[in-house]
Amino acid sequence: MSEDVLSRVRRDLVVVQRAMGLRLPFGHGMLAFNLLLTLAAIGSALVSLQLESDRLQQVPFAAIMILVPVGLFVRGRTSHEINLQVLISATVYAVVWIAACGYMMATVVGPTMGIKRSAFLHATSVGVLIAFTLILVRAALKRREQYYCLGLALSTLLAGMLLPLLGQNYSYSLAHGFMAIGCFTGFVIQWVQLRKAAAYHAAD
Repeated sequence: MSEDVLSRVRRDLVVVQRAMGLRLPFGHGMLAFNLLLTLAAIGSALVSLQLESDRLQQVPFAAIMILVPVGLFVRGRTSHEINLQVLISATVYAVVWIAACGYMMATVVGPTMGIKRSAFLHATSVGVLIAFTLILVRAALKRREQYYCLGLALSTLLAGMLLPLLGQNYSYSLAHGFMAIGCFTGFVIQWVQLRKAAAYHAAD
């Protein structure tokens, strides 16, 4: 059997294994990433509760946004799927944070903006969160490798439902808290996927 045929068989085997859930494009490194991002979000939520200045509230978020790509760069060469997951996680974090800032702005300057402008700001924040929730759920349903998107969708869904109710004074800490829930859910989903894949390999 020629080398070309062997290479083609190997590629086909990888495709079949991925379709059956036997081979996943991520490993325990992504579990560590999700867990570290969860802990960072929890720590940021606790720090946020102690801060009163809106400017200082930006510091924990900025630190996370800087450390995530820096960590990816330090790790070196990674697969497209891992790069995509890190990028999606950072993007969703930014979306939830921006929505929280919108709610806080509407709360603080709402009376001077007028009812219509304040309502428009709230509606825009909710619309963006709902749109990202639907995008993430659709991505998860299309590919097994992106089931972690369901965890991130939980973050945007909780933000859309609870920020209007609880975000008057705690928008920033709630944003970090929602991301902690979503990242931990993504950690659990991928942990279960890796366990199932390991069980299949052990059975073989």
